Amino acid sequence: MAKKQKRFKRRGGSKSQLDQRLSKTARELYQGLREEDLEFEEAWDDGGLGASFGRASTPNRRSARSPRASSSGQRDGLDEADVGPTTEGTVYALASGIAWVQDDEGHRHECALPTRLAADQQSSIAVGDRVLWAPVATAHDASDSSSDDLRVVEVLPRRTFLGRPDPLNPRLQRVVAANVDIVVQVASVVRPPLRPALVDRYLIAIQQGHAEPVLCVNKADLLDDSDDPETSRAKAELQLADYRALDLPLVWTSVKSGTGLDELRGLLEGKTAAFVGHSGVGKSSLINALAPEVDAATGAVSQSYGTGRHTTTRSDLYDLGDFRLIDTPGIREMGLWNLDPIALRDYFPEFEDAARSCRFRDCSHLHEPDCVVRRGVEDGDISRRRYETYLRILESLNEP
Repeated sequence: MAKKQKRFKRRGGSKSQLDQRLSKTARELYQGLREEDLEFEEAWDDGGLGASFGRASTPNRRSARSPRASSSGQRDGLDEADVGPTTEGTVYALASGIAWVQDDEGHRHECALPTRLAADQQSSIAVGDRVLWAPVATAHDASDSSSDDLRVVEVLPRRTFLGRPDPLNPRLQRVVAANVDIVVQVASVVRPPLRPALVDRYLIAIQQGHAEPVLCVNKADLLDDSDDPETSRAKAELQLADYRALDLPLVWTSVKSGTGLDELRGLLEGKTAAFVGHSGVGKSSLINALAPEVDAATGAVSQSYGTGRHTTTRSDLYDLGDFRLIDTPGIREMGLWNLDPIALRDYFPEFEDAARSCRFRDCSHLHEPDCVVRRGVEDGDISRRRYETYLRILESLNEP
């Protein structure tokens, strides 16, 4: 890249002229994106949601704190004598005021949630959380052990999490899954088509929660070697080139033909994985193919809109022996929670090498002179499409 700049200067262009041209290009991109179909990028839930992937270092963790996941030991007014010995377990399903917990011996228990957790349930406790639960003597007969109720008494600190803004209050975070090793983002390129900006947003959310991302492109059987732009395998590979350049694990799968299922199982072995994705990409069908015992509900893709019905309405954890799997509801938009504009650049690992050579340490890669990231976009060394996603998200974060 440095050589290209020197050649530009030898042809008579000054360094300042080059910076002006690059800045103008960035401004045009930045302003022009307002006029494009931003679809979900401008949805109401724009806000801000890490283990790193590819070449990236771990993003700034000051902006990636896990939501509250540990109690202060309060027992909601219960006397300590009312609470029996505690047992540790994992939350595998949740409903209003109730958590189903599996202990480390594989036994499952229905436990009530204390008031402090039930009041903020979608942030304070999530499927995958490790908790302490205990029998609590009921008021009507504290001496009768058969009248004991089971109750979660504490949520233990999380290793990782996947979260997004609460649809009703973007200032609050919903935790979709906790303590996962990897997050498998299921996508498709045909019915529904690939939505790269949604993939990009999920990658940010996954990094912020310190899990490892995997991109699973499902419905591979719908692709062929024709020139049809909708079903062309070559075109699909071009769409995914940005992610292969990041060294992001990418698996092609097909429930119909069995393509890629063994490869995906290999990535899941010995781990806890959350499956996420846009509605209609075949996530539930893929889970059924990997583990028929799950028997997840499946739904048809809408012929009118090319999107799917929400066939999973809550997160559930399945212990499948070789791995554990959390199925999550399909979504159409992915908001980002509590994301700082300055920290945003850390979630684009392809910027990292070039950013070290920017004139300013805090370069936003938007308008500053001597921005090597913008120069990389112009030279084709950095994905223009990914850079445009960065600009869109930066724009939304800077809006009042």
